Amino acid sequence: MKRLISLIVLLVMVAGISFGSGQKETEKVDQPAEDNALSGSITLYTSETLTDVQEYANQFMKLYPETTVEIFRTGTTELTAKLQSELSAGQTPADVVWFADMALFEDFAAKGYLETIYPSEVANVPDKFVYFDGKAYEVRLIYQIVMYNTNLVKKEVRGWETLLDPEFKGRVGSASPFYSGAALTQVATIAADERLGWDYYKKLAANEAVVGGGNGGVARGIASGEFAIGLTIDFMARSQKEQGAPVDYVYQEEGALYVPTPISVMSSSSNKELAEAFVNYLMSVPGQLQLQANGYMPVSSSVALPEGVPSPADIAILKTDWQYLRNSRQELLDTYGEIFGIQ
Repeated sequence: MKRLISLIVLLVMVAGISFGSGQKETEKVDQPAEDNALSGSITLYTSETLTDVQEYANQFMKLYPETTVEIFRTGTTELTAKLQSELSAGQTPADVVWFADMALFEDFAAKGYLETIYPSEVANVPDKFVYFDGKAYEVRLIYQIVMYNTNLVKKEVRGWETLLDPEFKGRVGSASPFYSGAALTQVATIAADERLGWDYYKKLAANEAVVGGGNGGVARGIASGEFAIGLTIDFMARSQKEQGAPVDYVYQEEGALYVPTPISVMSSSSNKELAEAFVNYLMSVPGQLQLQANGYMPVSSSVALPEGVPSPADIAILKTDWQYLRNSRQELLDTYGEIFGIQ
């Protein structure tokens, strides 16, 4: 009998320990006391969509009430020019940088401008999206695709070559590489592609493609009917479609343009702990779910892809030579500008 009583007592104790451990784990997840001690402010330099970035910042500040995330947002080309000018002068207010110019991130990493960080949530991110030994990270995946207005385009849309169809003369929209980092990446990629090359742009110019501004403006132009078809970013096309615009899009059969948009903590940051926590938040399940809700492909294996979006493994992509982009940036812009008559 005593042995039976002892066994019952032991089982009760084990159950109590298990329940207590589970309760503590829940409390740790819901309210991480150590992380909640974060305070101060950081400045984010980004070319990402402002409304989206403001959402991430607001959620982060809600999690950590003693913090402030200030945002400076503009197009990639203007942003990188500002950042390079500040670094040349010896000081930048940027704590975190997030924009679409992999070649520049590589250059910054080599020059020691980027801090090596180890966010805990990176455990769920594929190694190929960790750059320069932990100096930069991917937090979502985006592609430049062909988007079209379904009221204006009745034929099958297949890819890059469709934009050259005379039927769409003067009605093709494209972001400018003088403003958009994704567009500059596109120029470096197309120019070096054996199947497309500079001849592709000459044909596109002959088809009177309209070049200007960023990818968001192109997506809105296609949705409104200003353009029949054009090049923009996949999540922007999804957003317009979900809002009820008569649009659709394809990942080009020749290969879509994968657009890396790394995020890094600057080595000059005065609040590196908070800056790293912000990057970690974007990789976390709450951050990835918000990215997913905004139409992006999450990079974490913990969060599913948006409905109807193919696996990245099933998307053909064009190869980008980042060294070519880094070494030939001005030459690329000059040649493109000459072809399209842009000063």
